[in-house]
Amino acid sequence: MQLAGLAGVFSGVPLFNGQSVEAQSLGSPNMLIRGATLLTMDPEMGDIAKGDVLIRDGVIAAVGKDLDAGGAQVMDARGKLMIPGLVDSHWHMWNSILRNAAPTPEGGTFFKIISALSGRFTPELSYMGVRLSLSESANAGITTVNNWAHNIRGPAFADAELRALRESGLRARFWYGYPQDIAATNKMDFADIERLQGLLGDNSSRLDLGIAIRGPERTDAKIWEEEFLFAKAHHLPLSTHIAVTRKAQQQRAVRQLGQRGLLSPDVQLVHATHVDAEDIRMIADSGATVSLTPLTEMRVGYGLAPLMALHVANIPISLGIDTLVLSGNANPFMVMQTTLNLATAMAENELALTPRQVLYWATQGGANEMGLGSVIGSITPGKRADLVLLDTRSMGMSPLIDPVASIVQSASPADVHTVIADGKILKHDGRLIDVDQAALVRDAVAAYQVLRS
Repeated sequence: MQLAGLAGVFSGVPLFNGQSVEAQSLGSPNMLIRGATLLTMDPEMGDIAKGDVLIRDGVIAAVGKDLDAGGAQVMDARGKLMIPGLVDSHWHMWNSILRNAAPTPEGGTFFKIISALSGRFTPELSYMGVRLSLSESANAGITTVNNWAHNIRGPAFADAELRALRESGLRARFWYGYPQDIAATNKMDFADIERLQGLLGDNSSRLDLGIAIRGPERTDAKIWEEEFLFAKAHHLPLSTHIAVTRKAQQQRAVRQLGQRGLLSPDVQLVHATHVDAEDIRMIADSGATVSLTPLTEMRVGYGLAPLMALHVANIPISLGIDTLVLSGNANPFMVMQTTLNLATAMAENELALTPRQVLYWATQGGANEMGLGSVIGSITPGKRADLVLLDTRSMGMSPLIDPVASIVQSASPADVHTVIADGKILKHDGRLIDVDQAALVRDAVAAYQVLRS
C-alpha cells in the first residue's frame, strides 16, 4: 500500500494569503511580538508583564516594554503568555504509528509487541512515525526534540529519520541507535555514524548528532565500553537507558560507568527510576544528566524516579515524551504537571518543588543538557527565536492568577496559539502552518495498516 503524500506534508503551501497585518508578519524575518506576559526564564530579566519581543533574522534582537518596531511586522499578543520553546529530551519517534498498541489486556507487553513489530518497519514507515511525532511537537509548543532512534536497521533508516527532522523546521538532536533485534554481542554501525557526522558537520544550525547505546544493562562490557569510547573519540554526546527496573539495577550500571570514568557532562542517563544514593552521588560528581519521562515510566511499570533526591543533588534534569505507544499523545504540559505532582507526593510536601523549577527543566534545563544553553532555552536577546505563545482565554486557563502555575498545571496543546522555531512560525492562531493535518492522519492510519498487513 502506497502512503499518500509522504513528502508533501511539510512543503511550503500558502499561509494566510496576505489578508491581515498579523498574517503578513508570518512571512517576514523581522517581527515584533507586542504585549504578552513574558516568562523569560532568564534570571536577570525575570517575568515581564505586557512585554515585547523583537525578532530579526531568527534572532531575539530585543526584549522589553514599548519597543520600537523599526519596520518589523507587528503581532498583537495581548492576553497571551510567552515562554521559551519547550525542549523534549527523550523520544523514540519512529514507533509513533503504534500509538496505544501496547500493553494489551490480553497480556501483550510493551517490549514484546515492539520487538515483534520492529523488524517489519521500513525506512518509509520510520519516516512516517518521525513525521507524525514532529507535527505533534510543533502543535504542543516543543521546538527542540531529541529523537532517540533505536530501530536503525541500516543507513536508509537513518537517512529517512534525518529527512523528517530537516523538513520539520524544528531544532533536533538525532540519537543514532541500533536495530531492536541486534544481538547483545554485536556493536553498532560505527561506519554509518561516521558517515552522518561527516554529512552534518560540526556546526549544523538546527540538527546535531548523538549516539544512543544499550549500555551495561543490555550488552557485555566489551561492547558498551567500545561504544562509549567511540562516542568520546568522535566528540559525540551519548545516551543510555539506565536503572529502569529493580532487576536491571542489580547490575549497578551507574557504578560500572562511574568506576571506569565514563560518566561526564556529555552523557545522558534516561529514566534512572531505581538509582540509589551512591548512584546519585556518582552522577552528581560527574556532571552527567538525567532525562525523566514520568508518564511512560509509570505506564510501563518501571516505577517512580527519585525526583527530589536527583534535584537536591543538583543533577541536571530534563523531561521527555519517550514514546506515544505509552504516553498516548505529545503533551509536554501533562509531563510537567505529572513531574511536579510526583515530586511533591513522594516528598509528602506540597512546597517541595515549584512549577517554575519544572518549567525550567522543560526549557533552559533541557537546552543546557544539549549544550545549547547559550543558544536557546530563555527569552534573551542574542538567542535564537524559539518561542511559544499560549492563549489564556480558554475555560481551562481562566482566571489567570499565577502565570507559571498556569503553564505547568493548566495548559494543554490546545492552548498553544503560536509556535516559532528558529524565527519561523510553525503554528499560528491555533493551527499548524504547512501541515495538512487530514492527510497526516490518513498517512498515519495507512502506515499502521501496512505494518500490520
